[in-house]
Amino acid sequence: MSHPWNTESLNDALIAHIAETGEALQVHLLRGAEPVIEVICPEQGGLALHMTSSGVRIFVSTVLCHADSVTDRNAFNDACLRLNPINPLSNIGLQSTPSGDLYTVFGELSARSPLISIVEEIHVLAHNALQATDALRSYIH
Repeated sequence: MSHPWNTESLNDALIAHIAETGEALQVHLLRGAEPVIEVICPEQGGLALHMTSSGVRIFVSTVLCHADSVTDRNAFNDACLRLNPINPLSNIGLQSTPSGDLYTVFGELSARSPLISIVEEIHVLAHNALQATDALRSYIH
């Protein structure tokens, strides 16, 4: 790709891709101070991912759990660190929000990535988020 994606152009391209291929994804542009693409993955139980593209990167993420729902944060953090190396193309992080800390699963790509690679990242991140949720379920109440 000669020009990097921005959030709006990526949203339009994903909508066209879904229309052309029948891909089982739902895409919505959420407008705010910074636009965000919400991608719903029906094949993964309706899991919602959020994407933005600016500058040199595309950022894709989903909420793993609220930190206040974790029974033992030290043990959970240790388990997350051990899970990260076997979770290809995805990472687990902690994000501060006005409503409290959230554990997230996220991935990043170049803003010049081809659309097919971006769609693959969506599927891989959704799969990895479900795998992480399953692996870490015993720490969440």
